Amino acid sequence: MKNQIIKSNFVYEANHGWLRSRHIFSFAEYFDPSNMSFWNMRVFNDDFIAWKSGFWLHPHSNMEILTIMLSWEITHTDNLWNTATIKSWDIQTMSAGTWILHSEENLSNDETHLFQIWFTPLHLWNKLNYRDFKVYLVKNKLNLLASNNKDDVIWYLDSDVNVYRWNFEKGHSFDYKIGKRRGLFLYVNKWELEIDWEILKSWDQLRYTEWWIYNFISKTDSDFVIIDVKI
Repeated sequence: MKNQIIKSNFVYEANHGWLRSRHIFSFAEYFDPSNMSFWNMRVFNDDFIAWKSGFWLHPHSNMEILTIMLSWEITHTDNLWNTATIKSWDIQTMSAGTWILHSEENLSNDETHLFQIWFTPLHLWNKLNYRDFKVYLVKNKLNLLASNNKDDVIWYLDSDVNVYRWNFEKGHSFDYKIGKRRGLFLYVNKWELEIDWEILKSWDQLRYTEWWIYNFISKTDSDFVIIDVKI
C-alpha cells in the first residue's frame, strides 16, 4: 500500500436521521472490498448521534473497541453490570473477546460527537473488560491514549497499536517517524494541518506506510488523531 491522502469528499457518509456517520472503512451498509481496514484497524466511524437516541443493546466479540468523546455525552450499559455516562474528553475502552452486549444512548439535549474505533485483537476470546476515564490533553504535545505497551500508556489494548490525540496551536511544527513495518493513520477532527505542502482540513485523512520522518505544520489551531499500527 502506497502513501495516501484521502479528502473528506471521498468518504462514505451515512445519514439515518438520528445518526450521521462518516465510515472511514467498510461498515454496515457501506461495502468496498478495497477499503476494508488499515491493517489491524478495522473500523473508524466519525459519529454524530442525535439527542434522545442511540445504539440499543447489541453484541460484539473478538474486537478491541476504543471510543473517543469529542462533545456532549453518551450513556453506556452492558451485561457486565457497567453503567457510565462518558462526556467530552473522556475515553472508553472495551475488550470484547468472549462476547459483550451493550448499549450507547445519548440522553442529553444536544447532539453527541464521538469517534468509535475497532481493532482486531492479538489474542482471540480475551476476557471481557471495560473502562472509561478522563483525558487532560497537553497542548503541542503527543498525548498517548491507548496502546499495547503496558509500561507507557493510559489504557492497554490487546492490539499492536498506539493511539494519540494531538491538539496543536497555529504555527506549531512537529516530526513523526514511521518505523519499519509500521503504518500511520491520521484523521483531522478540526481545522488545518500541512504535510509535504499538502493541506489537510477537517475530516481529511492520511494513510502512510513508507518508512520516513514526516514533518507536520499546524496551519491553524488543530485537533487530530494519529494511530500507529503494525503492518
